[in-house]
Amino acid sequence: MPSAFALAPFLDGRESLPLNKNWKHPRPSMGPKSCTFLRCLYSWALLLTLSPVLAQTGDYFPREAWRTAAPGQQGMDTKGLTEFIALLRAGDLQKPISSFAIVKNGYLIVDETFGNYDGTRPHTLQSVTKSITATLVGAALQNGFIGSLDQKVLSFFPEYERIDHLDEHKKAMTLEHALTMRTGQAWTGERHLGPLNRYPGDRMKYVLDYQMETRPGKKWYYNSGIAILLGGLLQNATGMSTQDFAQRYLFDPLHIGDAQWRWGHKGIPHTGGGLYLKPHDMAKIGYLYLRNGRWGDKQLLPKWWVKRATERHVPDTEDVAGISRISYGYLWWLMDMDKKSKSTAPPEIYMAYGHWGQFIFVVPKHDMVVVFTNDSSASYSDEIRPISLLYDYVLPAVAK
Repeated sequence: MPSAFALAPFLDGRESLPLNKNWKHPRPSMGPKSCTFLRCLYSWALLLTLSPVLAQTGDYFPREAWRTAAPGQQGMDTKGLTEFIALLRAGDLQKPISSFAIVKNGYLIVDETFGNYDGTRPHTLQSVTKSITATLVGAALQNGFIGSLDQKVLSFFPEYERIDHLDEHKKAMTLEHALTMRTGQAWTGERHLGPLNRYPGDRMKYVLDYQMETRPGKKWYYNSGIAILLGGLLQNATGMSTQDFAQRYLFDPLHIGDAQWRWGHKGIPHTGGGLYLKPHDMAKIGYLYLRNGRWGDKQLLPKWWVKRATERHVPDTEDVAGISRISYGYLWWLMDMDKKSKSTAPPEIYMAYGHWGQFIFVVPKHDMVVVFTNDSSASYSDEIRPISLLYDYVLPAVAK
């Protein structure tokens, strides 16, 4: 697919301009010495021409397709990005890459695909699915299907009269504990995932039956089981299939028509890693967070949810790609602009991260969403490399 560099440098017949928050509309002076008819007419014509361009960033929400612009028109270094993409195409930086896209100020400014992938088919998201599953919980809260994040996890599953290893810790496990992967369960690594994925019985009960290690909220373990459990939780809370709920309350409003769920079991989708979306639609998920849960004139997620979901509930998780501090929110990873930072201030980058190297990066400071996808040949070093590519090539391309 050709780069968006060459696409649509005009908006409604007018050349797009980079956003400048300090720019003010020209206001013709009405004094007798300065206000000639032609000067006033020119000034007001300029104001009317530019006003839609300046107002568009926060008010724009794509339908099926994104509007496009050249990188330089949205405050990016075109030369630097062109050189970066050339290195990607040469295989010098990331051989298994399948797509790379940037949305800035609501414009698709980079749109690249690689190898046999052309961007027109839904792509595996792997554990990026988890961040979207959390988003579905936010949508359930917004629409009144869930009353509180303090609600006990077991209360969503009244069909189970007997739960193994039931104790006071398990009874105390809340929805927020599940979203932050601090359930207290003895799920001490992803080696526990394989047996769950192969389990032929009730996988919801399999997760609920898991032995406890400590009280909820005390320890963080990366826990795909609890993300999978949320698929059943959403189904019970909403009274509809999780796929139908996702389509009606998230994907349809975002004009995402071909989301695919795979690897489900007994009618419940694999909400830990089974979602497939196109890269352009992955960018819409990030853009929803940039716009504080609003899409057009509709609030899809509570405003407070976006803030809470991207807070450092777990200050330190894992050392990945040389990042000094990677925190965890509601199934979102959180980082700073300075990869050596150990700040406890609010995070500056939200990251949805999936196996083989699927990523959505949300950078509110620059009003930017960055998407990478890789194919299934990626090694672990290939998988995490897009994090380094973000820091080494994409963020430096933002104009100072």
